Amino acid sequence: MGTNTRRKEGRIGDRIAFTQNDGELRVDIHQQIPSTQMMMLTLWLIAWVALEILVVYFWTQEPTQGNAWLGYAIYSAFWAFFAFRIGKVWIWRRVGREVLVLDSKGISIAMAFGERGLPDFFAHGTYKMPARIEANPQQILQTFERAFWSMGGETIQFSSGKRTLVLGKQLSEKHADALLKLVQAAVKRLVAR
Repeated sequence: MGTNTRRKEGRIGDRIAFTQNDGELRVDIHQQIPSTQMMMLTLWLIAWVALEILVVYFWTQEPTQGNAWLGYAIYSAFWAFFAFRIGKVWIWRRVGREVLVLDSKGISIAMAFGERGLPDFFAHGTYKMPARIEANPQQILQTFERAFWSMGGETIQFSSGKRTLVLGKQLSEKHADALLKLVQAAVKRLVAR
């Protein structure tokens, strides 16, 4: 009485790869974007850093008068916030991926930068069945989150009490539906064990 060790590997579109066997489903959603979009993101980051260099240069050329340092401090806080956001998205688009592991214990989801990422975990029986997050084009923030310069735009959610885990950043409806069917089937199969 051996165990069934059939292994199934596949892809959903260009970004989603999965591996499935009797005891586990592993899904990797890569976050790379087309090279033209990556080039625009890189140019944005370079321009943002060049702006700060230019401001610092002119700031140091003339003696400060009055409360000019306060204006520079406010500007610098604004600049640093967006520099961090742009840099994080740039790194995310180079090496980022979402990793979902579903096994007999539960569901684990991690946003990984390369091989590093802290997974969030739901044990079976503590969450509702995964569902789609319906996009609402009337909400400007949702539209913004689906742009290539953002790290948002999730399409699938798992909820448990007050906590909600989301994944599937910026997937098309077709790919999000296919991923949802794959995950729901795996949940039903693994919870029944």
